[in-house]
Amino acid sequence: MSRPAGGVEIRAGTAAEGRAPAARPATIREWLGSDPFPWPAVHELREGTRVAGCYYVESRQLRRTRQDKPYLRLKLCDRSGALEGRVWDDADRIHDLVPVGSFVGVRGRLEVFNGEVQLHLEELTPITVSPDELDLFLPRSPRAADVMERELEALIASVRDRGLRALLRRMLDRDSETGRAFRRAPAAKRNHHAYLGGLLEHTLSVATACDLLARHYGGEVDRDLLVAGALLHDIGKVRELVTDTGFPYSDEGRLLGHILLGLQMVEAEAAAVPELPAERRLLLLHLIASHHGRYEWQSPRRPKILEGLILHAVDDLDAKLHQVTRLLADVERGWSEYDGNFAREFFRHRPPSGAQAATAAEEGDGAAVMEALDLFAD
Repeated sequence: MSRPAGGVEIRAGTAAEGRAPAARPATIREWLGSDPFPWPAVHELREGTRVAGCYYVESRQLRRTRQDKPYLRLKLCDRSGALEGRVWDDADRIHDLVPVGSFVGVRGRLEVFNGEVQLHLEELTPITVSPDELDLFLPRSPRAADVMERELEALIASVRDRGLRALLRRMLDRDSETGRAFRRAPAAKRNHHAYLGGLLEHTLSVATACDLLARHYGGEVDRDLLVAGALLHDIGKVRELVTDTGFPYSDEGRLLGHILLGLQMVEAEAAAVPELPAERRLLLLHLIASHHGRYEWQSPRRPKILEGLILHAVDDLDAKLHQVTRLLADVERGWSEYDGNFAREFFRHRPPSGAQAATAAEEGDGAAVMEALDLFAD
């Protein structure tokens, strides 16, 4: 296995016994040398595998063993997932080399210790990552970008209100700075849709469900206002989260949060859309301000219009369903692991054989009934 100069060998003893770090961080290609590029995905690694790869440092913890010896725990990520790396020797020295948010090249062996799979690190070095290499480290939406692009365009085009449609095109156009960031941003740091393209995926899901509910509940719901609010409800996340180093919060994200940032962005852009009356602008801003639903969930306002009630419920539901679906992803049948966010486990069941086919056969009649139903009809 090639070992380019500059790596820090991890061994017991003083810092002088290990090799000094390079004068500059290595590039990905320099670190890997003749080792495979791209390196094996995290989910492909098995116990006993020797690993040579490059990872993003999401977290680090300096801990102590029962014998009071320091060791270092690192959460190492690439776009396929995450694994825990442990440094058992020279932990204090290595800790200073790998701040959270940095990129490292590592070599080691995957092993099981006390029932946990971990990477026993033998060598590592800081590496530099160019902007066009970031996708190697950050997870991406499983949905095809071109499919989501068509869905977004269809939803915008379906808004008949000229002022709202003009604002949506101004803010979400693929060639605008905000539009490009909107297509790349995650929907959250970790809880749901926490990957590149996650904000677009979540937004499309929320807007599509809102559209269906607007049609279901009928004329008392302002469908155009609701869909526009759904498409812009999380727009502040393009400034709240940074997409070049593992989705940390920006300074303005920490100080203001995505709701206030979104209000600022929409208000500024709406001022340049003369077709949008002041009252429509105010109602749209209310949807953004109230979409978290509760004060204890950092919502500046609670929903006070029908569209706000729907948007909050759908946004909350979409985030929760995504979390539970991910929790059950590796469960064939039975119980998931305990989840602290929900304070419970979830049970995966399978529909009886033939039930899905029967449901599909009946869908035509059901759809006809729902199309005719208007809960607000006289």
